[in-house]
Amino acid sequence: MADRIDIRASGQDASATPGNFVTYAQTQLDTFGERPFCAVDSLVLSWISYFRLPEEAEAVPGLIGWEGAPATELLRAEWFAGMFGDSWDPQGSRDLLFAICASPRFRGMRVAGYRTSFNEKTEEQFAAMTFRLPDGSSYIAFRGTDSTLVGWKEDFNMAFQCPVPSQESAAAYLEEAARACPGPLFCGGHSKGGNLAVYAAIMCPHVLQDRIVRAFSHDGPGFNESFLRGKGYARMRDRIDKTLPRSSVFGMIFEDQEDYSIVEANGFSVLQHNPFSWVVDGTDFRRIEELSAGARYLDRTLADWMARITPEERGRVIDAVFDILNATDATYFAEIRDGWRDSVPKMLERAGELDQEERDLIKHVLAALVRVSTVGKVSDAAGQAREAASSAARAANDKMTAAIEAAARAFAETAAHLPGGAAFEEATSAVQRIHMTTPATPAGK
Repeated sequence: MADRIDIRASGQDASATPGNFVTYAQTQLDTFGERPFCAVDSLVLSWISYFRLPEEAEAVPGLIGWEGAPATELLRAEWFAGMFGDSWDPQGSRDLLFAICASPRFRGMRVAGYRTSFNEKTEEQFAAMTFRLPDGSSYIAFRGTDSTLVGWKEDFNMAFQCPVPSQESAAAYLEEAARACPGPLFCGGHSKGGNLAVYAAIMCPHVLQDRIVRAFSHDGPGFNESFLRGKGYARMRDRIDKTLPRSSVFGMIFEDQEDYSIVEANGFSVLQHNPFSWVVDGTDFRRIEELSAGARYLDRTLADWMARITPEERGRVIDAVFDILNATDATYFAEIRDGWRDSVPKMLERAGELDQEERDLIKHVLAALVRVSTVGKVSDAAGQAREAASSAARAANDKMTAAIEAAARAFAETAAHLPGGAAFEEATSAVQRIHMTTPATPAGK
C-alpha cells in the first residue's frame, strides 16, 4: 500500500510526493473551476459510495432526496463504526472523509440520492449516491461488491446473464439522477460499481446520455462480446475511462474489446484490487505500459474457459459452486473463514451430492482458482506461473476433495476481504496452504 503522507511535515512538498487517492484528497486543493474533474476524483467519490449510512441517515434533510446535504453531514462520530467497519482500510476511509470535508476542492459538494438494496431472492446487492459538485456538475457513484455471498454471486452471474438485477437498478438510478440534477454528468465506480456505471451510461436515454462527460470504471468487470458489439456501447465508447492495476484480476473479466489504462499499484496479485494500493503522482495515477505477466496469463485463462463452455454451462457451474458455499448458511465470506472447521465439512458434504458432470465442471473452476492464486508469486514470471498452474490442475484432477478444501479455504479468506482489510500476510498464508494441502503430482502424469 502506498505510504500515507503527513501534510503537516515541514520542509517537504507533500503535493509532489507519490501517494494514493487519500493523499490526493489531502494535498490537491485546487477547485474544479481551476482544474477539471479527473480519474482520481472519480476514485475518491467512488470510494465514498462504499460508506454504509445508518437508517437514521434518512432523517438528514437532502441525503435521500436530490437536493443533497452538505458533505460535512457525514462527519458524525456515532456513524463511523458502521460506515467504515468492513472496508479495505477503515482508517484510510476515515482519513478520506476528513480530507474531502476540509478540501476546497470537495467541501462545497452535496451528497444526494442515497440508495441501497440487498435481496437474497433476486441475488442483488446494489448501492449508489450522487455528489452534486460546486461547479454545477454531478457525479453518480455506484458501490462495488461487498463481502456478502449474495454480492459475489451476482458478480459471477455476469458470466452468463446480462443484465443482472444491479445493472437494471443502476440504469434506473442514473436516469432518475440525470432528470433530477441539471448540468454535466459524470458517473463511475470501483469493482462491480465500475461495471454498473458503464452499463447505466450505455443504457441511458440519448437525451440524457448526451450530458454524460465520462463514465469511469476502476478495475470493474467488463461485458460479454455481444453487448460490446451493440450500438449502445459504440455510442458511449469514447467517453468510457477504464483503469486497471498492473496485476488486475477483476477488471480483466470480459475484457476483450474495452480500452483501458494501467495504473502502478503496490501489493501482491489480487490485493491490487484494493484502490488504496494505487499510486498517485500529483494529480494523476502513475500510468505504466503493460499489465503484469500474471494478469496477462489470467486474461488468457479466462478467455479460454469462456470460449470452452456455453453461458448455460457457466450458470450451472456458478450455481453449483455457490450452492456449496451456501451449505454453510453464511451471509458473509468472513463467517466461512472464521468458522472454517465447521464450514469446510459442510461444503465437502454438499459437493459430494453433486452429479459427476457438475463435479467435473467444478474441478476445472477450482483448478483455475488455484492457478490464479499462484500466478505472479515468484518474480511475476510467466513460465513459473504456467508451471504452477499446470501442477495445481493435475493435483485437482487427482485429488478433488483436497483441491476443494484448499481452494475453498483460500477463496473464503481472500474474498472475505474484498473489500475487508485483507493483509498481505493473510493472502500469502492462504496461497501457502494450497501448496501445503494439495498433493504433488509427478511430472508427466
